Amino acid sequence: MTARSATAAGARPRPFDTDASDPSRLQRGIDNLVLRWLARRGAVSGDHRLDRRSIYILPTRAGLVFGGAMATMLLAAINYSLQLGYLLTFLLFALALVSMLHTYRNLAGVVLRPGRAEPVHAGEIAEFNITLQNRSKLPRYAIQIDVARTAQPILEDAAAEAEAIARLAIVTRRRGPMPVPRLKVSTTFPLGLWRAWSYWQPASTLIVWPTAETPAAAMPPGAVADGKSATRGLGQDDFSAVRPYREGDPLRRLAWKAMARTDGEEPLTKSFDGGCGGEQVFDWRSLPHSLDVESRLARLCRWVLVADQEGLQFTLVLPAVTIGPDSGPGHRAACLEALALHGEPSQARATSP
Repeated sequence: MTARSATAAGARPRPFDTDASDPSRLQRGIDNLVLRWLARRGAVSGDHRLDRRSIYILPTRAGLVFGGAMATMLLAAINYSLQLGYLLTFLLFALALVSMLHTYRNLAGVVLRPGRAEPVHAGEIAEFNITLQNRSKLPRYAIQIDVARTAQPILEDAAAEAEAIARLAIVTRRRGPMPVPRLKVSTTFPLGLWRAWSYWQPASTLIVWPTAETPAAAMPPGAVADGKSATRGLGQDDFSAVRPYREGDPLRRLAWKAMARTDGEEPLTKSFDGGCGGEQVFDWRSLPHSLDVESRLARLCRWVLVADQEGLQFTLVLPAVTIGPDSGPGHRAACLEALALHGEPSQARATSP
């Protein structure tokens, strides 16, 4: 995978930046017309095949210069009755027409398949994978993928009857569900005289977690079964037993000596009673009233990350959802997603036992 910068540093950003080979004003005018028409069609779910109904083609800036040179050569050949001038002009004109066919064919028939993106915190870069599937016996070269409001297009080649995976960097700015931006797929192969392009709006959504509070505030004290405060301290627990490893157990609690005695065939984890048995409760209502919504979410996000890192069991209580008590990667992901979707109409009440 290769990436090339499409604009110089300090250039004014545009919805889709074009390189020096574009007839910029004409290209942007066509883009705007096509985008207004596509806005009424909405997102496309599942695979999307590029065909003649969705592919547009225009000469590039180099193509327009080439056409002007052909016109000048033709006028010179007519004016001076140059037979070889006619031959060269029509030969180059035929070459340009064949190039247009190859440019269109390099894009036609390619199937775009959306992947999935792992959730990230607001302000981080999300990586969205798409698969370019080439079902024909002809290889496809220099397929360019542009993401709206970014200046680094991706260039991919797809071998005959094979697939290529393009990894797109998407900037996140706020928490919550974020639709994948509209993508522009284009090519100027083979001679750069023509640009064929198409638009694709995947029906995919990224989940953007809140940004964790920095510096982190002190966590609330844990609560034991009788509701009293408990002191947290992983080093003050009483060893209870050794049990089989379960997904989500902290690695520092692996029973290395016990595994050495059993030849390490099965991972074992130390089990403790006492100090760490207290359950952490991260309650929205217990936060200071001076914090706004986003500040509360940032603090709860930090506490969830710290509790998961320490292997603690905790419950997250939000106005619309209660999750836990539980621990492990799955519980952490569920809590972070609940924080990301707080205030969204789609958030439903879910209570874990």
